[in-house]
Amino acid sequence: MSPIPEWRALDTREKATAFGLLCSARLSAVATLGDFPCVAELGAFVREWGDSVDVQDRYGPVLAAYSRRFLVRDDVSSPDYYRSLAVDIALMAVRDSKESPTDNAQRLMFMATGAWAELDVLSADQNSAGREWEASCQASDASALTAASDVRTVYRHALAQYRAEYAQRARYFSAVPQSSPPR
Repeated sequence: MSPIPEWRALDTREKATAFGLLCSARLSAVATLGDFPCVAELGAFVREWGDSVDVQDRYGPVLAAYSRRFLVRDDVSSPDYYRSLAVDIALMAVRDSKESPTDNAQRLMFMATGAWAELDVLSADQNSAGREWEASCQASDASALTAASDVRTVYRHALAQYRAEYAQRARYFSAVPQSSPPR
């Protein structure tokens, strides 16, 4: 069993934001399969935050509009559930909140871990370990971000590493029927 990430050490907004966006990036590996109308915006949102772009102003309206289309996400067997969750995690990571950075990081950690646990159940691979994989990545992210003198550099490095693993992560949707979002 992977260790629980040291989310309490993500005590600045920048660290908590980077942590949440990395969770969203990993989940977007499966969320972007099939018909996902704002895939480019989500990818740019996650990627460009590392370059200090104001992603909320640039891509936030499109992502927020998409998120509002899926207010009830109770069908965990639907790709739309993971698409919407990846978008919601990204938006929650960058939003101004009255919640402390550590509380926000904890919320995002549990949302992402829960999604991967559901993907484990849905996966055609009987040896799936997405939840453990996610927890391990979160622990690594939290440790690196906590120790970082430059959070965005650590973030860009981790994001590049996770993008290289997308094909492997995407296999979790092999057993999930693909559906289109409602029009």
